[in-house]
Amino acid sequence: MALFNRLPKVSKIAPVYALTVLPVYGWTILWFFWRLPSWLFFTNIGEILGIFAYAMALNLLESLCVVLIPVLLSVALPQKWFYDRFVARGAALVLLLLGYAMFFTARLQYEDGYPKSLLLWSVLALCMIALLVYLVGKIPIACKLLEALSDRAIVFLYLFIPISLISLLVVIFRNLL
Repeated sequence: MALFNRLPKVSKIAPVYALTVLPVYGWTILWFFWRLPSWLFFTNIGEILGIFAYAMALNLLESLCVVLIPVLLSVALPQKWFYDRFVARGAALVLLLLGYAMFFTARLQYEDGYPKSLLLWSVLALCMIALLVYLVGKIPIACKLLEALSDRAIVFLYLFIPISLISLLVVIFRNLL
């Protein structure tokens, strides 16, 4: 039962999730509108909406998986390390991990195979991310900035969660019939 006491409250998870939603959904919407003009030549509106539904449903699952990382860290680490500053450290962790994932994905496009040097840089980058997340919790102005940003990002949840849930229902319906 003590394990459940270490779970952050929904009021603390929501701002971190909101900051997770911004880059994940933003990246997908950018990708979608980049390809939309070419799709108009060979697909109909139903297929385009289907592609959008699959993308939004996948974004819901991706963003939930990403926000699970700081939640699990909050449970696993001592309370003073992560739980006490969950919003600030969780937001920093999510933004840095997603930023590095975008960088990593872009670098793989230009490499042949999977370069070993990129793996070494990944280990170094993860260590730097851990250090930066720790330092963010020690700097009061950084904490306030990330908490304010994440509180303001909650507005996007009112838009993206309903779209994602409807998209998930569409995906389930299309695959069952």
